[in-house]
Amino acid sequence: LVVKRGLVPVKKKYLHDSKGAKLGTVWTDVKVISSQDPERTGYPTQKPLALYERIIKASSNPGDVVLDPFAGCATTPVAAERLGRQWIGMDLWDEAHGMVLKRLQSEGLAIEGQSDSRLLTFGDVHYSTAPPIRSDDNEVAAPAFKLKSKLRKEPPGPRLSRREMKDILIAEHGLICEGCDRTFDDERYLELDHNAPRSSGGINHITNRLLLCGPCNRVKSDTYTLKGLRRRNAEEGWMSR
Repeated sequence: LVVKRGLVPVKKKYLHDSKGAKLGTVWTDVKVISSQDPERTGYPTQKPLALYERIIKASSNPGDVVLDPFAGCATTPVAAERLGRQWIGMDLWDEAHGMVLKRLQSEGLAIEGQSDSRLLTFGDVHYSTAPPIRSDDNEVAAPAFKLKSKLRKEPPGPRLSRREMKDILIAEHGLICEGCDRTFDDERYLELDHNAPRSSGGINHITNRLLLCGPCNRVKSDTYTLKGLRRRNAEEGWMSR
């Protein structure tokens, strides 16, 4: 507290006692690399070195290992080396190794074939094109996404009009919404829709058609199949019976 004669006591704050502002999610103080910037290597997706240094500082400690599986033009190795981190860089680009050495040399961090005070903090750069030795018994980390069946083409033969398909479905199921089982007294409440959405490969054939009321059709959209729609309606308590 700071007390002055004849005044109300006030609390005085000092800058060094403040924790400061939290780092935001939008960083505007890191400059974009211009075409004339000496940091520019010509790599199409190059990021500023200052940006990577901030990320590494925020997510690791000196001596930690930083892994970049898309090392590209070596920004991560350079940033990690400057901050006293060990690093591993990987890339499919054939010239990535040479770019790492070139950028490290330009930063005064390593000189190929020489030995002086500017050598790497953690030793030489080790380069290998051999695949790593697996320790997971060759198990698949995640199953590959596969379609249950190939996308079908519409069967040969004459095509039915929308009117004809609607008449067939009404004769087969009645004036009932197949999504919520609600019965209507007028066919105009029912809309012709696809079971498997067209966007997912559903065919425009009577075997992939169904009748839905307006609300069910809007909920189903191109997201659900009929089975998924009925499950959702049951969970929401929208089934008629």
